[in-house]
Amino acid sequence: MSTTNISTHVSPTIRPENITGLPGYNEQTKGYVSSSVNALKIATTAIDDTIKARLAVNADPSRNPKAKVLAVADYAEKQDSQLQKLFEKTADDLLKRIAHKESELSKPVEEFAGIGHVASEIRNHLKNTDRDKRMAFLNEALESGDDKTLKSILGAPSYLSGLTDLEHKHYTKLFHQKANPEIAAQINLMSGALDKLKNAHKVIRKQFDEAIGANAVEVAKLRAANSAAEEALAVKNLLGMEE
Repeated sequence: MSTTNISTHVSPTIRPENITGLPGYNEQTKGYVSSSVNALKIATTAIDDTIKARLAVNADPSRNPKAKVLAVADYAEKQDSQLQKLFEKTADDLLKRIAHKESELSKPVEEFAGIGHVASEIRNHLKNTDRDKRMAFLNEALESGDDKTLKSILGAPSYLSGLTDLEHKHYTKLFHQKANPEIAAQINLMSGALDKLKNAHKVIRKQFDEAIGANAVEVAKLRAANSAAEEALAVKNLLGMEE
C-alpha cells in the first residue's frame, strides 16, 4: 500500500518519510536503514487498516456499540502484537549495526612508521604542555589533517603523551571519523533511524486506541462484561434444559 493513500488520522510520527527524509539518506546508504523504513511502512498500513476496519464494523447495523468495539479491538491487538515484535527486532538489528560501525572508529591507530625518534619527541612535547594546550594541539592536528602527529600520539599508549584513556579513545574516534567520513555518515543515519523508530513505537499503542475507539482498560472491562453475560446466558440455557 502506498503511504500517499494512508488516512490522515495516522500520526505523521509513524510515517516512513521520517527516515527517508533524514540527512544522508540516498540510494547508496538506504540499505543501512531499509528494515527501519519497512517497519514504519508496515506500522502505518496496520493502523490505517484498523481505522478502515472500524469504519466497516460501525456500518454493520447487526452489532451493538460494545460488540463493535470488541470486534475492532480483536483485530487491532493482533496487529499490535506483530508490530511490537517487528519493532524490537528492527531496533536490535540497528543497534548491532551501529555497534559494529562504532568498533571500526575505535580500532587502534597504527603508529606513523619511518620517523624514528621524532614520534617520541612529538609525544614528549604534548606530555609537557598543560591540558588546555594539549587539547588545542590535538584539535589543530585533526583540523589540518596532520596524520604524522596524530599517528605518533594515538599509535602509542595514552600515558606517553599525557592523555587519559578517555581522551585517547575520544581522539582515536575523531581520527577515524576524519579518515573515514562515510562510516561516520552511516552511523549518523542509523542512529537517526533508531530515534525515529523509538518515537514511532511510543505512539503506536495510542494510535491503535484511537482506531479502536477505546483504550486497553476500557476494552478489558467490555471483555469482562461480555464474558460474564455469556456465562450467565450459558447457565440460563443449561437450567432451562434441565427443566
